[in-house]
Amino acid sequence: MTVTEERISIARRAAREAKKAHEAAVIQRANSQREVNDLLQRKSLWTDADVGRFTSLVRQDHLYEQEETRAKVAVDETDGAVEKEFSTLMRTILARYHEEQVWSDKIRSASTYGSLAALGLNMLVFIMAILVVEPWKRRRLAQTFEDKVEQLSVANALRLDEAMEKIESKFGKQEELLSVLQGELVRHVEKLEQAHNDSMAVVADPQPSPVAEDVKDVLPEQGPLSLSTRQWELAVVGAGSFAVGLLATVLFSR
Repeated sequence: MTVTEERISIARRAAREAKKAHEAAVIQRANSQREVNDLLQRKSLWTDADVGRFTSLVRQDHLYEQEETRAKVAVDETDGAVEKEFSTLMRTILARYHEEQVWSDKIRSASTYGSLAALGLNMLVFIMAILVVEPWKRRRLAQTFEDKVEQLSVANALRLDEAMEKIESKFGKQEELLSVLQGELVRHVEKLEQAHNDSMAVVADPQPSPVAEDVKDVLPEQGPLSLSTRQWELAVVGAGSFAVGLLATVLFSR
């Protein structure tokens, strides 16, 4: 219980006591006036005792009237004190309500500003995410993709180098084979030329006949022709074998 409420309680208790005292004074005066009225009604029959009683009753009625007046004043004063304390309590309540209302307005304003600040922060985070985070993620993704492409390019280059090495080794073997074939072809051509020269030396005569002259005229023309045809045949066979070997190397390297 606060001090103001305690004062109100004391004032109300004093007001109740003052009202009880006023009621008691009113009842006492009413009894006195009733007795006075009874004596006045039988005034013609008064005795000495009645005269003395009337005098004391009038004197007491005057005292009872003063006491009633004082009780009435005390009641009014206690009622005023109660009203005063109640007004003080109401002013305190209104002041407290006003203070709470001011604080509520401040809290509401702070909450509004806080909400606006949170909204602004969220907008800033959203804008930063769009302007900074997303480009960074795209650059990171592009860099990762470029790294993957580069790794695949390096792997493919290594595979291509290995395949080229295999093809070069195959080409080296084919060149060796062609060199062997060329040597064989050269030796075969030399043997053919030697045989042709030997045959020409045996057939030749210091005094040839007209038929021999005709054969001699024909052989120099047919010998180089048959030899050139043989060379072309061997060259075609070598080129075909080289092409077949190259095609097989490319197919097996895949």
